Amino acid sequence: MTTKPELLTRIEQTFSLHTPSEKRVASWLLTHVAQIPFETADSIGKATGTSGITVGRYLRKIGYRNLEDAKASLRELPGTSYQPWGMNERLDSWQQQQQLPDRARQSLTLEIDAIAHVYQLAQGETFQRITRQLAQAEAVFVLGIQSTRGIANAFFSHLEYLRPRVNYSEGLSGSWVESLNSGFEKPYVVLTDTRAYSAIARQYCRVASERQIPLALVTDIWCPWARDYAIDLLQVKTDTGHFWDSLAPVSCLFNLLLSGVAEQLGDSLTGRLQTNRQLQQEFGQFEQ
Repeated sequence: MTTKPELLTRIEQTFSLHTPSEKRVASWLLTHVAQIPFETADSIGKATGTSGITVGRYLRKIGYRNLEDAKASLRELPGTSYQPWGMNERLDSWQQQQQLPDRARQSLTLEIDAIAHVYQLAQGETFQRITRQLAQAEAVFVLGIQSTRGIANAFFSHLEYLRPRVNYSEGLSGSWVESLNSGFEKPYVVLTDTRAYSAIARQYCRVASERQIPLALVTDIWCPWARDYAIDLLQVKTDTGHFWDSLAPVSCLFNLLLSGVAEQLGDSLTGRLQTNRQLQQEFGQFEQ
């Protein structure tokens, strides 16, 4: 597993304290780590719609003299010739990647690193807090936005087997009243979305935060607004050089969360599993 550079740790820990323009700089730095050594303050300012002065001011706020000082603090990162795609360039990039030697090997390396990153997330405080919420909340609502609907539904199904009052929320009401006005005193929401991000996902995070509904957002490392809200945030690496971003890291993260919930529930899980098995037998759910 790779160790997170000190620069990224400082950015994440202080993100909520900065101005909107400084947050744009912070988001860019978080999602373009491999490019930082080749950039200037002015080029980062141009990329973020700010200025070189803003970039320098932001870096001083988080403890660096200037951009060169921040560059010097970066630990060595795993090298790869692959660069993340924007959605509009996906087809062109895919066609270019097909010409590279050992393309499959590079994708495998990226996929393994993405899974290793998930296991690193599972050691963190945010992951532990989410597992406690999933085990102890009065009710849990699972939302899968866009292409994450299927994988979120599988997570819902497995979590429902472990504990009661788990709901898959599809927002068919148009205003998500089933999860945002559920009537439960201590609900918890798990929302999943990856690029290109749905406007609904961001709006939901905003509304849930304003209504003080505890929420976990599972998204990729490129999400530019993920840290704008007071939520539990887990960001995975999904860029593995294939035509579509990989959902394998999301699946891995969900599986680790389920194991964490089972650990939280402990001996109390035994009775529910026994009843579930009895019901399966009574309905002849599985072949003998």
